[in-house]
Amino acid sequence: MISPLSHIFIQLISNRDFVLWVNHPNEEREIFWQNWSLSNSDAHHEILRAREFIQRLQFKDDYLLPEEMDDLLGKVLAKEYYYKAEWSKPSLQFSRLVQKQWIRVVAILLVSFLVGISIERIYPTLEADPIAVEIPLRTVENPRGLKSTFSLPDGTEVHLNYESSLTFPRQFGGTDRRVELVGEAFFDVAHHDSVPFIVLTEGMSIEVLGTSFNVLASEEDYQTRVSLVRGKVLVNFLDQREGLENQILSPGHEVGLDRRSGEFTVTTFHVEQIVGWKDGIMLFQDASMTEFINRLEKWYGVNIQIFGRPGKPWKINARYENEMLEDILIGLKFVYNIEYQVKGKNIWIKIND
Repeated sequence: MISPLSHIFIQLISNRDFVLWVNHPNEEREIFWQNWSLSNSDAHHEILRAREFIQRLQFKDDYLLPEEMDDLLGKVLAKEYYYKAEWSKPSLQFSRLVQKQWIRVVAILLVSFLVGISIERIYPTLEADPIAVEIPLRTVENPRGLKSTFSLPDGTEVHLNYESSLTFPRQFGGTDRRVELVGEAFFDVAHHDSVPFIVLTEGMSIEVLGTSFNVLASEEDYQTRVSLVRGKVLVNFLDQREGLENQILSPGHEVGLDRRSGEFTVTTFHVEQIVGWKDGIMLFQDASMTEFINRLEKWYGVNIQIFGRPGKPWKINARYENEMLEDILIGLKFVYNIEYQVKGKNIWIKIND
């Protein structure tokens, strides 16, 4: 039987683009196959074997007799076949026959691809279809109460908020750098003129070359918002309903989309209020009690239970920078008539009005 890695070897030597890369490397092929090799590190030995096999086929003016090709490929694949000792003689003969037939099939494929190489030399502009490679993905996911900062393979810096996740390739390749966001993140994108950076999120795709911007896709209120701090972004609406037109943002502007109605707005924004979270800053402007408590729960990863009702609506205006939760509760106690108790991740607040 053939081992799983041997399938990779056969796939490679039967791939026209791989053969062209070995015999006639150029910058585009070099980038693709280097990335492919990094993404398939467990197949490194098979890649080297496939390269050596193809290079050895070139020793006689790019041509070997079918008998020589059979013999060469037979030697390469010999170690990939094994036979159990208890097999009967007829079974062993049959296995050898299957092996011989398999070698001849691959030899015929190789002749076809070597003919293709000759065509490539005559018509160098012909494009080859590469192997469809499944690029490994990585997902960073933050639960409630956790924020993180990390770099993508291209050098882009990402600040990921609580209750958010980002999925991206372990190695960027191809014509763009594409990531998928759930929740909220701030991106400081590494600039590459010819390779745009694309963020896919609820209702939108955001395309940039090098810039800083914030993306929030809220599941609770069906709002998606892109806020541009520096550079330029193109916002593409994924919904094709009438009235939605793609928007180019300039710094200090944001586009907000209501995913239920399909309506969008383009407005200015207060930078610290939108992106201050990445620096540990919470801002509240006329926040209600519900809004204030919900924010605290998500920011600190706690559960807060309220007992009683305030005599008048809360309108909280405050700025907190890397504050301890209990310090916020102490301040709240002096402004509103409350009592509180903290036990681990559970907090009870009693309103005495």
